[in-house]
Amino acid sequence: MFAAAAAAADEIHEQDQAVAAKAEKERGQKTRLPLAQIRTRKEDTRPLHPDHVTELAESIAALGLIEPLVVDSRGVLLAGGHRLAAIQALKETNPEIYDQHFPDDLVQVHMLSFNADAEPERALQVELAENEKRVNYTRDQIERLADRLKALNYRNIRGRPKEGEKALGPALAVAIGVSTRYVRKVLSEQKQEPDQKNRNSVPIFQEKLKLLKKIGSALEELAALPESDEATRAEKALYKALPAFLKTVQSNLDEAKQAVKAQNSQPESNRST
Repeated sequence: MFAAAAAAADEIHEQDQAVAAKAEKERGQKTRLPLAQIRTRKEDTRPLHPDHVTELAESIAALGLIEPLVVDSRGVLLAGGHRLAAIQALKETNPEIYDQHFPDDLVQVHMLSFNADAEPERALQVELAENEKRVNYTRDQIERLADRLKALNYRNIRGRPKEGEKALGPALAVAIGVSTRYVRKVLSEQKQEPDQKNRNSVPIFQEKLKLLKKIGSALEELAALPESDEATRAEKALYKALPAFLKTVQSNLDEAKQAVKAQNSQPESNRST
C-alpha cells in the first residue's frame, strides 16, 4: 500500500511539473499593445459589472495596472474584461492619469501564441483559468501597495467612508483580487519585534519537537519492516533513502531541543519584555 502511494505521489509530481512547464511556456511574452488594438471576444463568458469597473478604474488610477491583460497572438482579449473596461473608462474620465500609467496609449499584456478564433476551446480554457487565478502576494508586497494608497489619502477605516475619505481595504482588495477581509487581516497584523519573536519561539519549537518525534518514530518503524522480495522500484528507492531521511529528522530534532533548552535558560526578564 505504501509503495503504491509513493508511486502515485511520484506520478502526480511529474504531472504537476509538466503542467507548470507548459503553463510557463504558454504564458507567452509580456509586451505592450495600443489600447485600440486590444479587441474583445463575443464569446467572453463574463458579463461586465459597472460597479466593479468603476472600482477597478479607481484602483488603476492610484496604482496602475498590476495584472496585465491576457490576449491571443492578434490582440484579442482572453482574460481581463473588467480591467480593459476600467482602462477605457479611465482614459475617458481622467486622461492625465491615464497618460501617466499608459504612455503612448500602450497597455501591458501577456500575449499567448495562438489564434482564439481558430482554437475557441483553448481560448475558453485560458479565460476560465485566468479568471480563477489569484496571485499570492506576499505581506511585504501588500504593505508596499498599501503605502502607495495611503500616500494618495486612502485610510484604513471600517464602515462607510466619510465625505472626502477613501477606504484603503476595499481599494487594495480590488487591486489584487482578494477579499477585503483578507487585506484587513494582513494590515492589522503588526510586525513582531525581535524580542516578541523570541517569546513565541518556545511554543513553536515545542510543537516542532512533537511532530519530529512522531515522524522519527514512524520512519524507524518503517525501516524495521523487512523488505519484500517482490518490492517495486519505488519501494526499493524509499528504503534506500530512509537512513538519510532519518538522519535529517534526527538532526532537526536535536536542533529543536537545543533551541528550547537555550530559550528556557534565559532570564525571565529577557523573555517577557
